Amino acid sequence: MSEDNNTTTNNNNNNNSIEQCSIFTEQDKELAVKAKQEYEGGQYDVCLKTLQKILESCPDDPKVLFNVALAEYAMSSFQKTDAFKVQLNKIAEKLHCSLDGVTTLEEPDQCTVFYNMAVLLYHTRQYRSALLVVEKLFRFIGQIDETLSWKICLLMCELDLCTFQPENALATVIHLEKLISESVISPSNGLSHSPNMLIENLEVLKSKISLYKIRCLLMLKSLRICKKELRQLQNTNISSTSLTYARANFEYFKENHIRALKILTNNQQTNSSLISLQTNSSHCFYNNLSCIHFHLHKSAFALFYMRRALAENNRLLIEQLNSNDKQLIVHNINRKYEILYNLGIQLLFKHQPLPAFECLIDVINIYSNNVRLWLRLAECCIMIHRSSNDDIFKLEEKLKCVLQSIGTGFHHKLILGNCNTSTSSKKSTVTNGNENCSMEFALFCLKNALASLPPITEDDLQKDGTKLYPAPPGNPIRIGDMIALKCSILAAAAYVSLCLNDFVSAKNYATYLLEEPRASSGHKYLARLYLSESLLAMNKIDLAISQLDAESIKTENDLSFKMSITTVDKEEKSDTPEATPTVPKVDLVSWLPRDARVGQAIVYYNIAAIYAITNDVEKAFKHFNLFVNLFGKTQPAHSFQLKFYLDLLDGNRHRLQILLKENFGHLTSNKSFVAFPTITHTLSNNNS
Repeated sequence: MSEDNNTTTNNNNNNNSIEQCSIFTEQDKELAVKAKQEYEGGQYDVCLKTLQKILESCPDDPKVLFNVALAEYAMSSFQKTDAFKVQLNKIAEKLHCSLDGVTTLEEPDQCTVFYNMAVLLYHTRQYRSALLVVEKLFRFIGQIDETLSWKICLLMCELDLCTFQPENALATVIHLEKLISESVISPSNGLSHSPNMLIENLEVLKSKISLYKIRCLLMLKSLRICKKELRQLQNTNISSTSLTYARANFEYFKENHIRALKILTNNQQTNSSLISLQTNSSHCFYNNLSCIHFHLHKSAFALFYMRRALAENNRLLIEQLNSNDKQLIVHNINRKYEILYNLGIQLLFKHQPLPAFECLIDVINIYSNNVRLWLRLAECCIMIHRSSNDDIFKLEEKLKCVLQSIGTGFHHKLILGNCNTSTSSKKSTVTNGNENCSMEFALFCLKNALASLPPITEDDLQKDGTKLYPAPPGNPIRIGDMIALKCSILAAAAYVSLCLNDFVSAKNYATYLLEEPRASSGHKYLARLYLSESLLAMNKIDLAISQLDAESIKTENDLSFKMSITTVDKEEKSDTPEATPTVPKVDLVSWLPRDARVGQAIVYYNIAAIYAITNDVEKAFKHFNLFVNLFGKTQPAHSFQLKFYLDLLDGNRHRLQILLKENFGHLTSNKSFVAFPTITHTLSNNNS
């Protein structure tokens, strides 16, 4: 769930006014104080005239030149960014440094210029470059003005959050709190604020710090501590857009989606700052509404709001970017790729893989290091290849088992077909010009995902799951989720390799998955099925059968994809929320098989298919009957194919006749007939 980041550094450009210098006269000092008051009051034109008077007596002073440049930039409503950069570079030359190289930052007097450059980099979304500058500035804290030190800490915290480093951001917040407490005890650096003004400024600063701390805790998913911080901040009667988003985000992570929805919608009607969302950040508002409705299983509303968010994003860009002089804040408006990412995921879970693929293929160019995004692209290709396992239970699939009836009387014959859609050839679906949404491309995506997986050491595992891995544009991934992601990638790679008849690769992926000690029971179940099928294709019959053990599946936990909960998760789960209207917990995806009975039946079917291939009719019938008893009346279409094959192999013509009359009576007659399999008939070994 996204937050409104536009309010976090609104005042970052309001840098320190002219610092006192020995060459300044008393009149210059009075003018400097006046210029500062005029700037803080928004009277930029008057402030500029006052600064021009000071500039007459100090024409080459870097501090005066900087304040003149800043006042001119403010007069343009922060639109003439390029002109401001030119002035900053000229001032940097006078200070014997270069803004292109942070290594030239060596003196405290150079910090103000570099800080403003970092602010420009932040607003143009060059977060890594800005962070390099701010990290160097951080070393000068204690040698520079106290107010500038606070602003450097705030900007550093914001950049850490933008680069998904919540631990570093939280450490910066703690350091800033320490600086403020020391400042209150012993004011330094000659600050001449009145007590009331100092208290007012500190209260505003503390509220910002609390919001940053809440955002850090939300990204770390430390919900218990976050709840305490939210209560403390709400008791201060501070109302802001950021606080509303933080409260809604907290309830969203607690899975109290109805409460999160009420916070967003109710406050929008009463809070004047939130009403401005309709013009300033409407795309973020609709994006958040969509995310909440998605988890409420209202997919139609979710898709409607997400498409509305994309439309609002485009509208804001068209309105703001038409002019040549772009306002600085405009660069932070564009959230196209974050919205496309969310839209693609929702379409994929809505079983619309082709439009989902078209959304995600645009996003991968921006977030190419996102392991989960590569997996989602592969899942789009897999879903186009085979939409779901539910198809094998449909009547039309069952009717494909018998293609047609030919001849009459003694010469009456039936031609058996192939209902296994996974083995039928499908044309690649071309999307986005050059990309093929095919199984070959799915394997390419999965290989990229495996290559992008971060190394996980034993030390990481011993930290109770607190280690986080960046996954923009989403929140960082915990180590337990990263292991589950790795298992999902391996399972998908094994399946895709089987579909591409690359049995050696399928065997390797399945073996690698089985060797993962922290893999869930569901992943290991799939790995054994895929490994058995690949070994069977390689004519290793005994090894294929050894991987299939139906007796090992006794409960639903033996098919569960849930992994062991870490210590951190247990603490969060134990912190139960207050009584609120809740929605029954329902999985976003319906898995098959869901219970141990069906899981056992699939294993018995695969064993029967292997024995049928080896012409061991007795054992094949034994395991096939176990499959039928467990599965019940509603059987998958390919089970009829196996029964046809076994009856033909056994030579039991009467039993085959009964089966055909019961299930395909519209093609049969009362007289005898002969059933011939088609030349293209293939036996399905696995449909899990």
